[in-house]
Amino acid sequence: MECTSEVIGWSVVTYPDLSGLFRQLVRFQIELWDGLDVRLRSEHDLPLARFEILQAIDARGTCRVFDIAEDLVVTMSGISKLVDRVEAAGYCRRRANPDDRRSSLIELTDDGRTVMEQANATYQQELDKRFDAVLSEAELRQLHGTLDKLRAAGHTIKRKPS
Repeated sequence: MECTSEVIGWSVVTYPDLSGLFRQLVRFQIELWDGLDVRLRSEHDLPLARFEILQAIDARGTCRVFDIAEDLVVTMSGISKLVDRVEAAGYCRRRANPDDRRSSLIELTDDGRTVMEQANATYQQELDKRFDAVLSEAELRQLHGTLDKLRAAGHTIKRKPS
């Protein structure tokens, strides 16, 4: 792969600067997470991590902890604890899984649907502020496509033996 260099301020940046790209992606993710989390906590007393649980349940209607963990790309133990907290807040409930006695099915309660709808409006406003106000529709489509491509490639790499 051919590399080019550019002087930016006091630094010389070599493209493709994959290490710099990684740092930028991570920092952007942290800033985005923190911005969404602050808004959801202050306006709905709902941390972003719990909102993501509500989104995952809402998208599936009824699901298992395994399904949520798979959707959010996190561990089962981490999600199980979060689901416990969301359930304790009264936003979801578990019921017996008729197809598998080892797992339960999770669904939103009426309160969960209500807080989900209210928090989703705030979530969308914050995303609009951080994406729509900055990028054109074409840039957003390109970014989405690029991230989809990178994630798909990552899944392929993850499955290959070392």
